[in-house]
Amino acid sequence: MLNGIYSILLLFVLLIIFGTLAYGALSAAPWVPLRKKDIKRLLDLANLKPGELVYDLGCGDGRLLIAAAKIYGVRAIGFEIALVPYLIAKLKISLLGLNKQVKVLYKDFWQIPLAPADVVVCFLTPYAMKKLEKKIPSELKHGARFVSYVFQLHSMSNKIISKPSPNDAPIYLYT
Repeated sequence: MLNGIYSILLLFVLLIIFGTLAYGALSAAPWVPLRKKDIKRLLDLANLKPGELVYDLGCGDGRLLIAAAKIYGVRAIGFEIALVPYLIAKLKISLLGLNKQVKVLYKDFWQIPLAPADVVVCFLTPYAMKKLEKKIPSELKHGARFVSYVFQLHSMSNKIISKPSPNDAPIYLYT
């Protein structure tokens, strides 16, 4: 009897874990961590200033948020809907003692207004970027920056592209 209950409970937990990963992949992007060597390049391109607020759409394990807070002294909020990377990010932030500077919310960023952010960053699929083309111009405040790793917004022309070598992933900055 107890074995059956544990099996059902385990199946339920696995369905939640894989279900959130699948939902995240279908709605914006699968969890593919940003290459560590590109994090500083992305954050440098964003021209972060201490005290600014950075949003990371689909923040995964929080590596970009943590680097932004530690290196540049910004406040950072990440949004993640896949349970495993969300929990990893929460744990890393807590272990590093960055709870006052960095937050990760278990929320769908499509439902979040972007207006409070000074900088919004993302690493999403081309499909999600096409959807963002409607959200970004209508929600970003004047002077805010939008930075995208690998995929660009085709409808916005005011961009700077960082691609130091043919082997580097492109990073796009929109102002």
